[in-house]
Amino acid sequence: MGERMRRPDTVTHGLVVIAVLLAVIAAALWLRPDFASPAMQHSAYGAPVPADADGPGIPDAGRQRLLMVEELRALNASVKALDERLAAIDKALRGGEYRVQTGEAKGKAEGGR
Repeated sequence: MGERMRRPDTVTHGLVVIAVLLAVIAAALWLRPDFASPAMQHSAYGAPVPADADGPGIPDAGRQRLLMVEELRALNASVKALDERLAAIDKALRGGEYRVQTGEAKGKAEGGR
């Protein structure tokens, strides 16, 4: 039992392979022409799409929120216009500007449905 157990060579070889793969990944990232910009994204059909284009992938969250705010402002303006029109109709109905007239039923005999 005085003899030390040696690690199997497979573990050492595995660690060397992992180190080499990490070095290849680091070199690929380092040698990319513009490594500060996001990489190309791929659409659902596999076609490359620039990262700043709208579509599938991770969108620009700030721009997406600005678009939502603009759409909500437009929606609020249309709701406000609709509310003003409904208020005018309500005012006219309550003010007595409209009158409802009924006429006799045409083409039916008396007491008929």
